[in-house]
Amino acid sequence: MAKRKRKPAEGKGTKAATSGDDDLIGKRIRIDRATWDAISLMAREQMKDLDEITEEAFRDLLKKYGRTADFREALRMSAKQAGKQTAAKSSARRHRGRTR
Repeated sequence: MAKRKRKPAEGKGTKAATSGDDDLIGKRIRIDRATWDAISLMAREQMKDLDEITEEAFRDLLKKYGRTADFREALRMSAKQAGKQTAAKSSARRHRGRTR
Protein backbone atom coordinates (compact mmCIF):
# COMPACT_ATOMS: atom_id res chain seq x y z
CA MET A 1 0.00 0.00 0.00
CA ALA A 2 1.50 3.35 -1.08
CA LYS A 3 1.64 6.21 1.35
CA ARG A 4 -0.07 9.43 0.37
CA LYS A 5 1.74 12.67 0.88
CA ARG A 6 -0.10 14.91 3.30
CA LYS A 7 -0.60 18.53 2.45
CA PRO A 8 0.66 20.91 5.13
CA ALA A 9 -2.06 22.59 7.16
CA GLU A 10 -3.05 26.07 5.96
CA GLY A 11 -0.89 28.68 7.62
CA LYS A 12 1.99 26.30 8.39
CA GLY A 13 4.67 27.08 5.84
CA THR A 14 2.28 27.64 2.95
CA LYS A 15 1.27 30.82 1.26
CA ALA A 16 -2.33 31.83 1.60
CA ALA A 17 -4.19 31.80 -1.71
CA THR A 18 -5.27 35.42 -1.25
CA SER A 19 -1.81 36.79 -0.38
CA GLY A 20 -0.48 36.79 -3.94
CA ASP A 21 3.30 36.96 -3.96
CA ASP A 22 3.57 38.18 -0.36
CA ASP A 23 5.00 35.83 2.21
CA LEU A 24 2.92 36.66 5.25
CA ILE A 25 3.75 35.51 8.76
CA GLY A 26 1.18 35.36 11.54
CA LYS A 27 2.11 35.79 15.18
CA ARG A 28 -0.10 36.00 18.21
CA ILE A 29 0.93 38.66 20.70
CA ARG A 30 -0.43 39.89 24.01
CA ILE A 31 -1.16 43.58 24.60
CA ASP A 32 -2.49 45.18 27.75
CA ARG A 33 -6.07 46.45 27.57
CA ALA A 34 -5.24 50.18 27.71
CA THR A 35 -2.77 49.91 24.81
CA TRP A 36 -5.21 47.81 22.79
CA ASP A 37 -8.01 50.33 23.34
CA ALA A 38 -5.76 53.20 22.22
CA ILE A 39 -4.61 51.32 19.09
CA SER A 40 -8.16 50.27 18.26
CA LEU A 41 -9.44 53.85 18.60
CA MET A 42 -6.59 55.21 16.47
CA ALA A 43 -7.26 52.60 13.77
CA ARG A 44 -10.94 53.56 13.63
CA GLU A 45 -10.13 57.28 13.52
CA GLN A 46 -7.70 56.75 10.63
CA MET A 47 -10.03 54.26 8.91
CA LYS A 48 -7.28 51.62 8.84
CA ASP A 49 -7.38 47.99 9.84
CA LEU A 50 -5.11 46.42 12.44
CA ASP A 51 -2.77 44.98 9.77
CA GLU A 52 -2.07 48.44 8.36
CA ILE A 53 -1.48 49.91 11.82
CA THR A 54 0.92 47.13 12.88
CA GLU A 55 2.87 47.20 9.60
CA GLU A 56 3.35 50.95 9.99
CA ALA A 57 4.43 50.52 13.62
CA PHE A 58 6.99 47.84 12.77
CA ARG A 59 8.38 49.87 9.83
CA ASP A 60 8.79 52.87 12.18
CA LEU A 61 10.49 50.65 14.79
CA LEU A 62 12.96 49.32 12.23
CA LYS A 63 13.66 52.85 10.99
CA LYS A 64 14.26 54.05 14.56
CA TYR A 65 17.03 51.49 15.00
CA GLY A 66 18.52 51.95 11.54
CA ARG A 67 17.18 48.68 10.14
CA THR A 68 15.01 47.86 7.17
CA ALA A 69 12.99 44.91 5.92
CA ASP A 70 13.73 45.79 2.29
CA PHE A 71 16.97 44.24 0.93
CA ARG A 72 17.69 47.04 -1.55
CA GLU A 73 17.17 49.68 1.11
CA ALA A 74 19.52 47.74 3.43
CA LEU A 75 22.20 47.84 0.72
CA ARG A 76 21.72 51.59 0.26
CA MET A 77 21.99 52.18 4.00
CA SER A 78 25.12 50.01 4.19
CA ALA A 79 26.78 51.85 1.30
CA LYS A 80 25.89 55.22 2.84
CA GLN A 81 27.38 54.15 6.19
CA ALA A 82 30.55 52.86 4.49
CA GLY A 83 30.89 56.16 2.62
CA LYS A 84 30.64 58.12 5.86
CA GLN A 85 33.30 55.96 7.49
CA THR A 86 35.64 56.33 4.51
CA ALA A 87 35.18 60.11 4.48
CA ALA A 88 35.85 60.31 8.23
CA LYS A 89 39.06 58.26 7.90
CA SER A 90 40.40 60.35 5.02
CA SER A 91 39.54 63.55 6.89
CA ALA A 92 41.36 62.29 9.99
CA ARG A 93 44.44 61.43 7.90
CA ARG A 94 44.53 64.92 6.40
CA HIS A 95 44.35 66.53 9.84
CA ARG A 96 47.14 64.30 11.25
CA GLY A 97 49.46 65.20 8.40
CA ARG A 98 49.36 68.93 9.20
CA THR A 99 52.08 70.44 11.38
CA ARG A 100 51.78 73.54 13.44
